[in-house]
Amino acid sequence: MKKLSFATALFALGFLFGLVFMTLFQMHTFDRLYRVQNQLTNQLLDREIKLERLNESIKNQSTFLVKDLKINIKFDGNILIRDEIEKYIQFYLSDLVGKELDNIDGEMIYKILEDRIINVDDKKIQLTVKSLIISQEISIVVEAKIIE
Repeated sequence: MKKLSFATALFALGFLFGLVFMTLFQMHTFDRLYRVQNQLTNQLLDREIKLERLNESIKNQSTFLVKDLKINIKFDGNILIRDEIEKYIQFYLSDLVGKELDNIDGEMIYKILEDRIINVDDKKIQLTVKSLIISQEISIVVEAKIIE
């Protein structure tokens, strides 16, 4: 009887340790897949919005239009936080896609993002605009720092 209960307890303990180690081993894969899914969802939504605005603008006008928004974020930290920062910037600047190039105000874009403090996962992050290029593709480089 003691041998059977000892064997059962040993089996259960081994089973639990196996589950714990398997979960710890797979967490990296789950994080990577979550990040990829997040990026693809954001890209899909962004492309759909851009396509809709471009089609509307092309129907109405034959001038130079902003066709794309390219965001480069310099951030040393968690990649998921970096993705949230990019989503935040995309949200505020996505209205520029489809507008006439003559109507884009670079100073306004700079003032929207320069020294802006955003909250991501209970962390305050300050944005600093490093460069801004306005053409048919608006390219912006933003540096993000966590504020203590």
